Amino acid sequence: VILGFNKKEEVFYEEKFRALGAKVSVTTADGSYGVKGFVTAVRPEYTYVYACGPEAMLKAVYGAYEGGGEYSFEERMGCGFGACMGCTCKTIAGNKRICKEGPVLKKEEIAW
Repeated sequence: VILGFNKKEEVFYEEKFRALGAKVSVTTADGSYGVKGFVTAVRPEYTYVYACGPEAMLKAVYGAYEGGGEYSFEERMGCGFGACMGCTCKTIAGNKRICKEGPVLKKEEIAW
């Protein structure tokens, strides 16, 4: 598990993941805790990635790992039921609405 935050005061769930037996790495953008930098600063070998966070982070993770994965998008959802098309993401099959067809999309279908 790689957890990324801006600063030490924002870190959460580190101990919960450790209690589950997961190896945990923490990054902070300002270097106040764990590894200094973003989540891509820690580069273990993964064959499949589960990621959630802002789109810029998801795009960076997408480019950093070659294996498959699932990406949970954080999008502002104007209506929440698919009518406004305000939360769309480009995919190889056309735009998908995060509120209806998401928020989790497979890496193979995302078209940056």
